[in-house]
Amino acid sequence: METTQDFHAHFKIDWGRQGSVIIGYIVIILGYYGIIANTMLFDQYGNWISFVDMDRTILIWTYTTFTHSFFLSPLLLFLVCVFLTYKEDIPHYGIRASIWLVPILVIEGFIFYFSMFGLNLEPFNLQFAHIEGYLNILILIGLTLSGSLIGMKLKKWSIRKKEKYYETNK
Repeated sequence: METTQDFHAHFKIDWGRQGSVIIGYIVIILGYYGIIANTMLFDQYGNWISFVDMDRTILIWTYTTFTHSFFLSPLLLFLVCVFLTYKEDIPHYGIRASIWLVPILVIEGFIFYFSMFGLNLEPFNLQFAHIEGYLNILILIGLTLSGSLIGMKLKKWSIRKKEKYYETNK
């Protein structure tokens, strides 16, 4: 008697959910520090500043660049968090995905610092030994949570609006 079994690994990815999270993360990874770099690496005359001459703390304390970048980087972070939470059927998944952006941004700042200025302990000193580092983390958490909560409220509002529409058109 011959027994053959086909083992098929059915690995399915719901690109509607994971795809939006991945796209949101890519937008933040490229856009957040991209906006900061494009607005902070020019002097008052419009001349490009080399990264060795720039203020090294802007990679760790990103909140200090918000006014110079016309609040575009925090607005990008806020809107991506709204999108991540609005897209989810269960808002807690979007809130969780948004909160994960904070350590990603902190680690990305460390990676940029290390790649530009070499391996040293200065980013850890700036992030964890100064009050500005903790203030940066609190501001990032505040931006992500407020964006997530707005996304959750928008989702609930749109669901209520759709339900009201369908009730009146029965």
